[in-house]
Amino acid sequence: MAGVAEQINKVRAHLPAHVTLVCVSKFQPIEAIREAYAAGERHFGESRVQELKQKVAALPADIRWHFIGHLQTNKVRDLLKLRPYLIQSVDSEHLLQAINEEAAKQGIVQDVLLEVHVAREQTKTGFSPDQLPTTHHQLSNVRICGLMAMATNTEDEAEIRRCFETAHSLLSTLNFKPSTLSMGMSDDYQIAIECGSTMVRIGSTIFGARDYSRKLKAVFFDQDGVLFNSMPYHAQSWELAMNENGLPFTKNQTYRNEGRTGASVINEAYRLIHGVDAPQEVVEAVYAAKSAHFIRLTGGQLPELIPGIQDVLRFLHEHGVQCWVVTGSGQRNLISSLNDTFDHVFTGIICAYDVTHGKPDPEPYLKAWERSGFAKNECMVVENAPLGVRAGKAAGLYTVAVNTGILSDADLAAEGADIVLPDMKALLQHLTAILSV
Repeated sequence: MAGVAEQINKVRAHLPAHVTLVCVSKFQPIEAIREAYAAGERHFGESRVQELKQKVAALPADIRWHFIGHLQTNKVRDLLKLRPYLIQSVDSEHLLQAINEEAAKQGIVQDVLLEVHVAREQTKTGFSPDQLPTTHHQLSNVRICGLMAMATNTEDEAEIRRCFETAHSLLSTLNFKPSTLSMGMSDDYQIAIECGSTMVRIGSTIFGARDYSRKLKAVFFDQDGVLFNSMPYHAQSWELAMNENGLPFTKNQTYRNEGRTGASVINEAYRLIHGVDAPQEVVEAVYAAKSAHFIRLTGGQLPELIPGIQDVLRFLHEHGVQCWVVTGSGQRNLISSLNDTFDHVFTGIICAYDVTHGKPDPEPYLKAWERSGFAKNECMVVENAPLGVRAGKAAGLYTVAVNTGILSDADLAAEGADIVLPDMKALLQHLTAILSV
C-alpha cells in the first residue's frame, strides 16, 4: 500500500497545479489501481477495451477512465458503452468519424484528443502536423479537446524537447476548447511540462516497471513467418484455393489474416460475399484445396527456416528458457516435425487442434501460458503478424513483433507490439539484453 502511495506523492511533487496526472494502469492488477485510488487518484489510463470493461465493472464509478491505446473502429461501440472520460488516441479522420457516428447512436458527446505524430519513429501513429487543421471542423457528437503526443524513444533530451515543443506549437494554432495537451510519460514528463504539457501519462514510475529481466522463463513463438519462411507459400495457396471456389482473396489478405484458424479465414472471406459463415462442405473443400496447393508449392518439404531463428532458440535453450510453439496452423506435416527440425528444444506446442478460438482471440497464448506454469511477467510472445500481436497483447503478455513479411512496421505497432524488430538478429540482441541484466 505504502509503495504506490509513496510513488504518487513523489510524482505529485513535480506537477504544477494545472497539470493532470493520468495513472497508466494498463496491465496492472485491480489491487494496484485500488491503492492508487485510495491515495486520491481518479484519472487512470487503459489501452485495451476488454481490459477496461473488466476494470470498470470492478472499480469505483467515479474513476475517470482515459483510453490511451490504439483504437480499432470495430471496438468503438464497445468502448463508448463504457463511457470513457477521454479518448486520447484518435489517430485518423476515419476513426474520428466512427466515434462521432457511434456517439450519435448512443446519444452522447464524446471528448477526444487528436494524436499527433511528432516523433522520429515511423512506427508511432497519429495525424501528421499538416493534417491537423483539416480535422478542426464541427462534429455533433465529438468534442475535440486538444492534442496527445509521444516523443521519440531516445535519451537525446534535445530531440525529446523538439517533439514536445512541436506539439505545443501546433496546439497554439488550433482553437480547441478546452485546450488540453497530453504529453509526457515516466521518463520524460518533466521535460513535457516545461514544454507546455497540461496532462501527463505515468505508469511505471507509480506502479513499477513490468520487469522481464532475469525473470524470463518461457517464450511463445508463432510458427509461420517466425520459425519457417512459409508465409509466401501460404499466401499463394490461399489465393489459389479461394479464387477457385469463387472467393476473391489476395496474398496481402493472407498476411493480414495470419494466425487465424483455416476455417475462420474461409468464413471471413465467405461472409464478405454472402453475409453468413460458409457451409461446412465449402470450408472443407477450400481448406483441402489450400493444403494441396501448399504441398505442391513446397514439394512436400518443410519450407526454409527464418534466418537466425536457430541462433535464437539455441540461446534460449542454453539459458534455461522454455520455448513453445503457438500456431493457428493445422498443417500436420509442419507440426509433427517441429522438434526434429529444431533439436527438440520445444517444451510444448499449441496448434489449431488445441483451441476453440484461434488468433486474434487470446485463447492460444493463454493456453500456452497456463500450461507453462509461469507468471505472465515471466513469459514473452514472438510474433510476425498483426492478429498474432493482438492475441499476445490481449492475453496480457509482453509481445515482440519481428517483421519478416510484407506488411509495414506500423501495422504491427498499431496492434500494440511492445517492440517491433527487423529480424532475428535484432531479436537475439534484445533477448541478450533482457537476460544479461
